[in-house]
Amino acid sequence: LYSRLTRHYGALVGRAAAGLADRPPQYLRAIARDAGIDIDHCRWGLSAPGDYSHRKVLFFLFGPSTNSSMPGQHSTEQAGHRRTRESPEYIVKMVRDPILNPRLENEYRALSLLHEKGIGDRETLPQVVFFGHHSDLAIVGETAIDGTPFRQQTEATADCLYARAAIDWLIDLSAATASPTAATPEQVAGGLSKLFKRFVEIYRLTPEQHAFLTDRIMTIARSQVAFPLVFQHGDPGTWNVMVTKSGRIAFLDWEAAEPQGMPLWDLFYFMRSYCVGAALARGTRDRLEGFSQQFLAESPLSRLVVEATGRYCERIGLPGHLVEPLFYTCWMHRALKEANRLT
Repeated sequence: LYSRLTRHYGALVGRAAAGLADRPPQYLRAIARDAGIDIDHCRWGLSAPGDYSHRKVLFFLFGPSTNSSMPGQHSTEQAGHRRTRESPEYIVKMVRDPILNPRLENEYRALSLLHEKGIGDRETLPQVVFFGHHSDLAIVGETAIDGTPFRQQTEATADCLYARAAIDWLIDLSAATASPTAATPEQVAGGLSKLFKRFVEIYRLTPEQHAFLTDRIMTIARSQVAFPLVFQHGDPGTWNVMVTKSGRIAFLDWEAAEPQGMPLWDLFYFMRSYCVGAALARGTRDRLEGFSQQFLAESPLSRLVVEATGRYCERIGLPGHLVEPLFYTCWMHRALKEANRLT
């Protein structure tokens, strides 16, 4: 376990690694103390993934009991690790480069706002316990979600109870936060037009593709009905979902959250990742082919997409004629977010 863990993460355990102090680093204790949280006697682990500056340093803070074992590797960042004997009490994230501070600062604001709105609870939503900066690096401490990764629990079918629970969670979040007066359709279309301008600077579109997306944005601009904005997670792929011990759904990693975000985008993106995973489970390794088979073509999962989309629109009062432009602009926005991976 340790050789595999350190190869991928460079992990250290506070009381198992020679030369490390028994207590967490002083700067963490100071930030926590300012928020009224005492972590002086916590046992702790450190995970410092290599290669990429955007990968954060993670601290795992355990209670003062003995006989802890270091958790193993996991697919989501906050869940981070499989719990072998006990779960950490807190997860602490720290950026490596100040240029990434806005991401953690945004997560801090988003989780704090959700808590203020009474959305989620300690079992299903990380709770911020302290926040601060050290050497100009943002640090946020959160309660740990105890559970297993969604992708280890799902049946990868349209009937999977965990998939349906995740869909319900996203719909409930949007219904609880929908604001029909936050922006007019013209204002929404104006924001999308700015994204579209950047999109065509990066990606090579044919004249037909350019005209197609322009018309979809204008469909929103011409709408005569209210356009509800919602609290958007921003990155609700299946890798950011946990199943708690009681079988409930928890969404992690709220760095890309938008309190006044676009409706349907979270649902579309979750279903895209779920459909790709379902196709992979059936032997289709190409993501675009898997998306085409399970999401676009007639299938039990595509019928689930239709049902969930209709229910979503009904819950937040979104007119059906806006579904198509939201569908295409969702992927335009996602392509912009992925553009930093391009050479």
